[in-house]
Amino acid sequence: MYQKEQESKDEFVKDEIILQAQKLFKQFGLKKTTMDEIAIACGKAKSTLYHYFKSKEEVFDAVVNKELVSLRKTVNAKVIEQVTLRDKLHAYFMTFHQETLQKINLYRILKPELRIELTNKPRFENILKFETSYLDTLMKKGIETGELTGIDLKNSNWFSELLVIAFLGVVKHSVIQDNKFDENELSKIADVILSRLII
Repeated sequence: MYQKEQESKDEFVKDEIILQAQKLFKQFGLKKTTMDEIAIACGKAKSTLYHYFKSKEEVFDAVVNKELVSLRKTVNAKVIEQVTLRDKLHAYFMTFHQETLQKINLYRILKPELRIELTNKPRFENILKFETSYLDTLMKKGIETGELTGIDLKNSNWFSELLVIAFLGVVKHSVIQDNKFDENELSKIADVILSRLII
């Protein structure tokens, strides 16, 4: 019983640290935010922060992960509203793109740092792995229902990874170009690609 209460308390404290750090990063950026300021915002001693996080960068990682979880929930909610595989994939591509840019706009002061994050190899590999798995689940269902032809089940993961890599390249380009990427054009291109893939 005590262990469960302690774990619950630890999660609560971690969540509060992440929430307050998130606000500070949005306002001041990663470099200008200190662990002292995060501790003050949380009403905790700095030693408490270091009990849960080894460094400010680790807190920042936790904030980015929180944003990713939020983004994925939004994307998934849009995808499951759709009936056909084509509509699910279109909703995935468009919502992921829009939500990523919207979230990054909240961190305008962090944009140079976030651009570096987009090329951070371990983070990129983790995102790639998760998104490929998600897309592959959709692809496999499409193959089983006959909506997706010309792709064997054993090759679906490779095909999903290829699509995700291409798509993440578009997202990265949009971030670097300061959102000057035309959403309507992206939607048209997605339609063209999906019309070639799906019957």
